[in-house]
Amino acid sequence: MEYHVLASGSKGNATFVYEDGTGILIDCGITRRQLLFKLSELGFEESDITYVFLTHDHYDHKKNIHIFDEDIVYTAKGNLDHVDDRHELIPYQTYTFNNFTVDVLRISHDATNPIAFIIRGRESLLYMTDTGYVSQRNRDMIRNLNYYIIEANHDVGMLMETRRPLFLKNRILGDEGHLNNEYSARMMAQVIGEDTKDIVLAHLSQEANTPELAYGTYCDVFAELHVPFDTENIKVADQALVTSGGIRER
Repeated sequence: MEYHVLASGSKGNATFVYEDGTGILIDCGITRRQLLFKLSELGFEESDITYVFLTHDHYDHKKNIHIFDEDIVYTAKGNLDHVDDRHELIPYQTYTFNNFTVDVLRISHDATNPIAFIIRGRESLLYMTDTGYVSQRNRDMIRNLNYYIIEANHDVGMLMETRRPLFLKNRILGDEGHLNNEYSARMMAQVIGEDTKDIVLAHLSQEANTPELAYGTYCDVFAELHVPFDTENIKVADQALVTSGGIRER
């Protein structure tokens, strides 16, 4: 399995997961030109996208989902206008997409029907962003995976110092908002295991976070809790640059 976070942040999100000829694109909040350029830099073409998953209906995730044939697009009910029963993903059900099995998780965000994914092939990967908290049910399901792409959206102190209105700060901090750095780190400290290889911190706020702060918070929390994980394997996804990992066999 290989993964490539093509873009991550409030200006647009897209992630590509590939194994044995099957490619899953998660979200398409970037332009078709950006998408194809980044894929080509990695050695892929548009035809390598076998399926497209949409996490929720916010613009930075679904902006250009319409460029794909509806027959390959899958999401939860209500996230797109035209999703029939064959393309609807129901939380806490497991689906098969060629060589992948996919568990769909319900998450908490102020969107119509937000979801996250556990994708399993020869290895396993979690994709979870845009959630205000992580339920115990989800924590139990995501233990000891190989790869985690997990939200670390903001630093609470930095968020409160921004010029954003109070209602927006409260939205971000609430149960239907976004995970802050410390919550994300402490939650991950509980679920990673001996099989975990990479943690990718995703959907960082450009105003209320920095890559250094998000990474540093993880390092501090893992040290405090004596988590036996090499922090060199913690990566920070970027709005413009691709963040990759996994085993490439092509």
